[in-house]
Amino acid sequence: MTTPTPTPAAPTEQPQAPVDTGAALRWLARLALPYRLRLLLALASMLATGAAGLVVPKFAGKAVDAVLLERSVDGLRIWILGLIGLYVGVAALDYLEAYWLRSAAAQILRDLRERLHAHLLKLSPAFYERERVGELISRMSADVGSVGEVLTGSVVSAAQQGLVLIGALALMVHTNAALTGVMLLAIPPIAIAAVLFGARFERMSKERQERLAESTVAAEESLAGIRTVQSFVREGDERARYGRSLDQVLRLSLRLAHLWGAYQALVSMLAFCAITLVIWYGASLLLENELTPGELMSFVLYTVSAGTAIASITHVWGGLKSAAGATQRVRELLETAPQVAESVQPRELGAARSFEFDQVSFAYASKPEVRAIDNLSLRAAPGDVIALVGPSGGGKTTLASLLLRFYDPTQGRVLLDGVDLRELRLADLRSALGYVSQEVFLFGGSVAENLRYGKPEATLEELRAAARAAHALEFVEALPQGFDTLLGERGVRLSTGERQRLAIARVLLKDPRIVVLDEATSALDAQSEHAVGQAFERLLEGRTTLVIAHRLATVRRATRVVVLEAGRCVESGTHDELLASSGLYRRLCELQMLV
Repeated sequence: MTTPTPTPAAPTEQPQAPVDTGAALRWLARLALPYRLRLLLALASMLATGAAGLVVPKFAGKAVDAVLLERSVDGLRIWILGLIGLYVGVAALDYLEAYWLRSAAAQILRDLRERLHAHLLKLSPAFYERERVGELISRMSADVGSVGEVLTGSVVSAAQQGLVLIGALALMVHTNAALTGVMLLAIPPIAIAAVLFGARFERMSKERQERLAESTVAAEESLAGIRTVQSFVREGDERARYGRSLDQVLRLSLRLAHLWGAYQALVSMLAFCAITLVIWYGASLLLENELTPGELMSFVLYTVSAGTAIASITHVWGGLKSAAGATQRVRELLETAPQVAESVQPRELGAARSFEFDQVSFAYASKPEVRAIDNLSLRAAPGDVIALVGPSGGGKTTLASLLLRFYDPTQGRVLLDGVDLRELRLADLRSALGYVSQEVFLFGGSVAENLRYGKPEATLEELRAAARAAHALEFVEALPQGFDTLLGERGVRLSTGERQRLAIARVLLKDPRIVVLDEATSALDAQSEHAVGQAFERLLEGRTTLVIAHRLATVRRATRVVVLEAGRCVESGTHDELLASSGLYRRLCELQMLV
């Protein structure tokens, strides 16, 4: 029975919804939950620091009164010693606060980056067809870094400054309510400025993060494709492209700098105006003997503390609005669901010796109207070697991708030992398959590390056996450090043929039950291809094999050849049977002068 699974439509550009700052804060709170003890200790240190800071104006005022009213040197000494003791205590609390807060933030960011990386590894190849790796790396670095700035410099700091503001206001009211009312005149205009500027901070900061991601993409592409860049003598163009992207980042950064400068200048002006009014009105109260000099000094210091707290809170608000865009970009990635989903109740995988395509149709999301595979049925019994041939774009690689479940069919089913792939665990399915792709990917580590990707616990002798079978042992042992030789990024120190032979050895070491070879011998010379072919005949005996090739000489030994054109099976049979006909397979052989 056919189980249709619609292919998602290609993504379309939608107007961006405004960032929900409340949702961003709740998300940050969930990130911080595992480290709540350390953060609570940091918060307690901050609150204690803030409380100690509220005592300083009182001590300073008492010291002034001790001099001006009491004329007491001993009283002055006591209050000064008290102030010094407070400062020592505050310094100790500052150290504890910085350590607990920054260590917790470092662990949170480490966990977030690991979580983001793990999630990206689960996403289907379709996701990477529309997203650029450079932009994803930017989100993992710059955007996550912005989240860290919020955690270390915003949220907990806002709590501390909030306590300072409340405490300062309470002490000011206790000292003189009328004078407090004068100071409070500055709060409404500061709050209005915070709201108005905050919206612009959010919009411009998100745009800057996007431009920064684009600059990362430009740099990553030019460096990853350095051979192409240099061979076409396009270094100047790549420098110019990267420079243009950096200019966009700089332009937005300068606009943000202007905005921050205007915002901070406005808040500072309003705060100092409030302090000036307090001094003016307080001086008149002093002349009327309603305040002592020490009380006026304490009140002015409390006003400074309150003004600083208000400025800090509004600064935190602006910073939070700036970071909200980066937070949203990270959340969007984490909320992206894989198009190929795990089964809710997976079935156990047995020997996995056969596979079948049952009336399968498939269209890529980028071209939903074009069927890459069109109502194709194909079955491979245990031990079969099925060769897929045909013109480029015929659907050969797509068929291999469906077998590996990089995609799900639009219609029909792909079966492994009679079980729909969608009913299996992805890890079980892919563990049973060995895959050598057209574009061989090697990591920058050693030869041994790359081979052990197929079998982490493999011994050196097993590595040698797999390399020998893939006709790779000779060139590996000729490398400077043999199996310990570092290959460089993407195996750049090896030739294309050598990289492909290592990829074959890696799959042989995995010892899979079903093997998919997508142009696996396309880069080998005739002698090496013959040797690898002999190794496969010996080592793949009893395994089911799917061979995809344009070079028809590699499919002579197949038990069945399937010719694909425009996603359809147009011919099927042995090499000799198809060669005896006058169909597409014979014409392909004639083009390669194999007839």
